[in-house]
Amino acid sequence: MSFLPALPLLVLLAGADEPAWKQVTRDDGITVLARTPEGGSVAEVKATALVDAPPHDVWRVIRDYPNYKKTMPYTEESRVLSSEQDGKVIVFQCLVNAPLVDKREFIIRIVDESDWKDGQGFLKAAWTMATEGLPPEREGVVRVKLNRGYWLLEPREEGKKTFVTYYLYTDPGGSLPGWVADRANKKSVPDVLRAVRKYATKK
Repeated sequence: MSFLPALPLLVLLAGADEPAWKQVTRDDGITVLARTPEGGSVAEVKATALVDAPPHDVWRVIRDYPNYKKTMPYTEESRVLSSEQDGKVIVFQCLVNAPLVDKREFIIRIVDESDWKDGQGFLKAAWTMATEGLPPEREGVVRVKLNRGYWLLEPREEGKKTFVTYYLYTDPGGSLPGWVADRANKKSVPDVLRAVRKYATKK
């Protein structure tokens, strides 16, 4: 079940100054949309799915950053570098070891932007690149310079299920051509959402 109509090459309304989202795939209950910002070399990617678990079960998986190396595809290392405001602001470092390319590392600043009370509202974690107090870059590892995104969780069916939106805009950097980066992003985004769904519904 999806709250987006299953139309080929779906075009969603965008702001007056923004390109429209286009549906690129719909498989396994996950709809993937993409658009390339004006002047950009890689696409923004967004995936949505209805998950058969309450929002807080999905939230628990998303916020379990130290265990990403166990739950998220291709993650070799994952650690929280700092936490402020009772966990509302977190700096997170992650090392990804995907096939056929050099290892990638990103360090992001994640902010809890949730508006949630008594089972109503939404849960949201949004991130941008961390810019201060970063550890030195490592030999043989490409430090990603562009990575922003968010997880948005909205309750459905009286809170028994969750409509999940995962948005990512990143450039893996290094020597990867733009079209290769685009293809990698469009594959990895649904893979990550699929992993979150798996662990959120695991009994």
